[in-house]
Amino acid sequence: MNIHKFLANAVVLAGFVAIPFIAFIILGQSTFFPFITGKNFAFRVIVEIMLSAWVVLAFIDPAYRPKKSYLLGAFAALIGIITLSAIFGENPAKSFWSNFERMEGVVTYFHLFAYFIVASTVLSVRDLWKPYLNLHLGAGVIMAIYGVLQWAGQVKVVQDGIRINGTLGNAEYLSTYALFNIFLALYMLVRENFETTSGNVRAAIYAVIVVLQTFVLYHSGTRGAMLGLLAGVGLTTLLIAIFEKERKTIRNVAIGALVALGLLVGGFIAARDTAIVQGSPVLSRLAAISPSEGTGKARLMVWGMAYEGFKEKPILGWGMDNFGYVFNKYYDPNMWGQEQWFDRAHNVFFDWLIAGGILGLLAYLSLFGGALFYIWRRQSGLSVVEKSVLTGLLGGYFFQNLFVFDNITSLVLLGTILAYVESFGKTETLPVVENKKINKSEDAEDLTFMISGGAFILAIVLIYIVNYKGFMQNTTLLRALSERTSEGIAHNLNLFKEVLAYNSFGTAEAREQLGSIAMNGLDRSKEITEVQKQFIILASDELEKQVAEVPGEARHQVFAGSFIARTGDIDKAIGYLEKAAELSPTKQAILFELGNVYYNKKEPIKAEETFKRAYELAPEFATAEKYYLQVLLLNGKRAEAEKLFKERPIQGVSL
Repeated sequence: MNIHKFLANAVVLAGFVAIPFIAFIILGQSTFFPFITGKNFAFRVIVEIMLSAWVVLAFIDPAYRPKKSYLLGAFAALIGIITLSAIFGENPAKSFWSNFERMEGVVTYFHLFAYFIVASTVLSVRDLWKPYLNLHLGAGVIMAIYGVLQWAGQVKVVQDGIRINGTLGNAEYLSTYALFNIFLALYMLVRENFETTSGNVRAAIYAVIVVLQTFVLYHSGTRGAMLGLLAGVGLTTLLIAIFEKERKTIRNVAIGALVALGLLVGGFIAARDTAIVQGSPVLSRLAAISPSEGTGKARLMVWGMAYEGFKEKPILGWGMDNFGYVFNKYYDPNMWGQEQWFDRAHNVFFDWLIAGGILGLLAYLSLFGGALFYIWRRQSGLSVVEKSVLTGLLGGYFFQNLFVFDNITSLVLLGTILAYVESFGKTETLPVVENKKINKSEDAEDLTFMISGGAFILAIVLIYIVNYKGFMQNTTLLRALSERTSEGIAHNLNLFKEVLAYNSFGTAEAREQLGSIAMNGLDRSKEITEVQKQFIILASDELEKQVAEVPGEARHQVFAGSFIARTGDIDKAIGYLEKAAELSPTKQAILFELGNVYYNKKEPIKAEETFKRAYELAPEFATAEKYYLQVLLLNGKRAEAEKLFKERPIQGVSL
């Protein structure tokens, strides 16, 4: 084998060995958002190296080059659309690079597309799909054991102390990860030869994995994933019951399972108010699903905001990672009891409508359509049961996406399944051979050497451009927030200056953290030290820079206005807060900030008007009513305040 081809294969295969274990990366002592950034940077670097090596393979051997296919075209269309939506969206830089908290953006989908191409070609040519899928299952078993240890109290649960989350830092992320593993293990199980001892042993192992991952999914307490599992299993059994014509026993088992599933769901609904269900932390969460209260009500309101945003920009949307603009502009004041800065619709389909408009959503849906086409066409070589299980996997994932959003682990698993299904669409298989025409020519050998050298340089350039500044900014930010030295806060001030000097995609988050640190150290009743003054000046300057760079984001206006109000420049603070209220006219939290600043400026009439406006948005919001009552009393309007209080008395408040 050509040495260039051998080394390129080795590099790519090493990447495939590493990919399934990205989920375990936690850089808790060195990174800001340690459960997110380490995994994402690792995925990007590994894919950049794999892609560079794949270029060499594709040059040497035509078998490694992608063939025309529906899935490839759909994926390419999605990449093209989200790139255009980012360019013409609200915040192109954020759409492309995202931020430390999410690390998604267009750049992640470029990497996912590259991973899809490399996986769909190399693993197919080398006939390594089965061991690679088993490697994912093996990593999943390790994750599941870690989750079981969390459930048993042997390992600390990071999130809320109850719902297990593995090394992903979020129970919802773990549940999606488990959902993929359940169906993947089930798929491998039904492909086994039950007429041999070894086949039965492997099938038993897969069955244990299904049970283990189901246990983990259940104890993650994630309702969307549990509903997705039920939907996926229901779809699988329904398809088998309809299309399995030859093996009547399997068809009858599927019908029985479908009936049992229906009885299980119906029985649970009937028993949702019983002591057994209500006494279980997990079952009670599942029973609490309601469109009229709690998170169910909040999700419906957020989806309504997303729909309004879609209507404003229906074709290409607002750009990836720009849902915050929609949330603020169309904020439902009845959401006063929920998180005030949503950056996702908690529904993948609405997220795509906002990120890429109707074109983006259709391109995303076409990935599922293309996958189903290749799964169910005759040339796939799959049995009805195998087709049904893969369809159930996609269906379960599709259904749970109604309630959650993706992360790097779910995207990698989705990309893996799509690349695997892509291999079903090959109409021809080219042999893995050396290109004899190239090998006969010394010039061609020199060209191969140049391509290999260029690929090596490409990997270095990609790693540096895509990752270096962002990673250094991230790690330096954590140091700025946490390091303690004999220099005192002067050391942290210098670190913050380093963070800002990197000017990477985490700058906005760094500025917010700087503002919080400077504000927390600001006590106007005490004399401010010189270093504290420098902190305040730097924070004020940077927050104003952020507003100037992204003037349409209400969040930045609020941060700048609130901070500057604390430093004493009331007029400038009012300008920022009024702009924030203009960008998000129905958000009470912004009006509270503005009303307080008006009052501190000795403009009680404007303060009253502002607090009244906040109150009238949602009169049942006790905090808004309390502010309004207080300003009425302070403005000498006791009769008006007493009338309001009689109509809507506030617990713990007396006039």
